[in-house]
Amino acid sequence: MLFDYTVEQKTYEIFGVKIGGEPGLVPTVMIGSMFYGGQKIVSNSAEGVFNKAKARNLVNRLEEQSEKTGLPTMIDMVAENAKAAERYLDLLVDASEIPILLDVLIEEGQSKSLRYASDHGFLDRIVLNSINPHTEEAVYQTMEEVKCKNAVLQLYSADSLLSSNKRKLLDSLATKALEHGIQNLIIDVAVVDIPTLGLATRAIYDIKNAYGYPSGCGAHNAIASWRGLKKKFSNKASSIASGVVNALAIAVGADFVFYGPAEYGEVIYPSIALIDAAYSQLMFEKKIKPDKSHPRYKIG
Repeated sequence: MLFDYTVEQKTYEIFGVKIGGEPGLVPTVMIGSMFYGGQKIVSNSAEGVFNKAKARNLVNRLEEQSEKTGLPTMIDMVAENAKAAERYLDLLVDASEIPILLDVLIEEGQSKSLRYASDHGFLDRIVLNSINPHTEEAVYQTMEEVKCKNAVLQLYSADSLLSSNKRKLLDSLATKALEHGIQNLIIDVAVVDIPTLGLATRAIYDIKNAYGYPSGCGAHNAIASWRGLKKKFSNKASSIASGVVNALAIAVGADFVFYGPAEYGEVIYPSIALIDAAYSQLMFEKKIKPDKSHPRYKIG
């Protein structure tokens, strides 16, 4: 079979969203970014000032795409600091039931935001994004103190960036994360440009095959780094390339994809749902039926 792994695949459930497992069985988790630098709905990123109506509308659009395609959604909430993060979190928690990746750009802000989520009773829907080789001890201590269970391990380092073999780095990060109470390890194999996307595709398979952890990448970074794309080709070519680059990760078995700005969801979701629906037939060959909420039954 196309995906015959040597170890059992791990599937986690985070605030109602399943992530990980056999391709074609558990739908791909779609992760779009909100409140990132330059997003039009944000008027002051340092203070966390944003257009609440437009933010709610964007969240609603993501929920609609999930309903249409059967692909579950998480939101990568990018914040400049803890003050901004608290304002964004308040909106997201009130607007939907979507799990939230806590992506605060300074580590002090990560710790404060974890405590904020714990104090306000919604830590169970938070995924820390991310633990990496540079994560300071204070963040680990905060994770343990508040009992944070979910985290992305980002396999980004100078030593491993230009290699598809990221096991040594994963072993190091996973050991420390588990020691500090993280139970659900989600592996981001790290993409920064087009060449590293190629390496990431191999790493995704390798990690799932050796460990069974839910694995994926920020495939959109390959497009973001392609500076001449729109100028040399066209806006239409950029849109198509975005769909292709995100679909590539899923075609090699990724369990999730950071597809870029949440606004791109209406372009990206259908492409990923198509792959999930196609791969569901591999499950039927194994006499396994995906759940009725699977994209196979939703996109027709």
